[in-house]
Amino acid sequence: MTSNDHEGPWGPSGGDPQQIKKDSAQPNHSKGTGPRKPSSGGGGSYNPPPDLNEFLEKMKGKFDPYKPRSHLHLFVGVVAVVAVFWILSGVYMVAANQVGVVMRFGAYNRTEQAGLHYRLPAPFEEVLLPVVTAQNEIQIGFRNSVRGANDLRALPEESMMLTQDENIINVQFTVFWRVADVNDYLFEIRNPESTVKMAAESAMREVIGQNKLQFALTEGRSQIAGEAAKRLQELVDEYKAGIMITQINLQTVAVPDEVKDAFQDVVNARLDMERYQNEATAHVNEVIPKARGDASRLIQQAMAYRDQKVAVAKGDAERFKSVLGAYSLARDVTSKRLYLETMESVLGDAQKVITDEQVGTMPFYPLDALKNKKDSAR
Repeated sequence: MTSNDHEGPWGPSGGDPQQIKKDSAQPNHSKGTGPRKPSSGGGGSYNPPPDLNEFLEKMKGKFDPYKPRSHLHLFVGVVAVVAVFWILSGVYMVAANQVGVVMRFGAYNRTEQAGLHYRLPAPFEEVLLPVVTAQNEIQIGFRNSVRGANDLRALPEESMMLTQDENIINVQFTVFWRVADVNDYLFEIRNPESTVKMAAESAMREVIGQNKLQFALTEGRSQIAGEAAKRLQELVDEYKAGIMITQINLQTVAVPDEVKDAFQDVVNARLDMERYQNEATAHVNEVIPKARGDASRLIQQAMAYRDQKVAVAKGDAERFKSVLGAYSLARDVTSKRLYLETMESVLGDAQKVITDEQVGTMPFYPLDALKNKKDSAR
């Protein structure tokens, strides 16, 4: 064996490692199909370990991620996944209480009703989903506290208003509204809730300024609420807000706390005045009809007395005329009859004495008068 044929643990000693790598990668046709086995002094076979450089080169070829072909496949896969998700992003659901308003490149395109729909993915189309069936509520002059609905926080800067008779009144109310026209609601006004709030406050101040304090505190509450709702609807229609005002509820209509005691004294004085006026009216209604009745009765009695006297006078005149006519026909007979009637009327109730020249004087006893006197004594 020569020095060139001596083998070390990793191949022939003194050889080039690259040449050893190439020789190991090619089959050895001259020495058989199996690997070369160096002969030892003892005559046995020897199997060297595998070449580490060859193993690393093989693994690098299998798992190299920087090959151009693998990079292209990965890019195409990522683009495909992103495209699928981008296309599926156009699917949207419109709830039963909503309306889908689709805008293409920022301009209105169409309106969709409840259900599952599709739009072009962004940035081509986008959809707005306003709630159109909900009853919205705006509180003016107060706010519900977080501790409970009954614990209210007053806002005097919103509730203090001036009446027609220049009195300050505290008005707290609630406005209920809903969406009537979706297009106007979305595109004609920027902040619907703030718009309704400011318009409602303006409408209520206008109506309160047209009524007096006492009317607003008593029987005018329902009328004021109706007029304010009507005026507010006119304002939002002028703004083209697409909003319908359903109702305005007056929560509190009262004078400010600072003047409540003085106002209560005024109210009590007004109540006393009304009570005295009612008592005076009742007295007048009692006295005047009675006086009118007495006056009517006296007038009727006077008229009856007048008619009686006139009738008696007329009767006496007629009787005198008839006597005068009889006297003109028979003076002697009429004179004697008048004499007898006159004496009868004069001496009818007097005590009578009958005289006779032969018998003398004797009293006359009226038997009828004695009989009536005896009957009355019984």
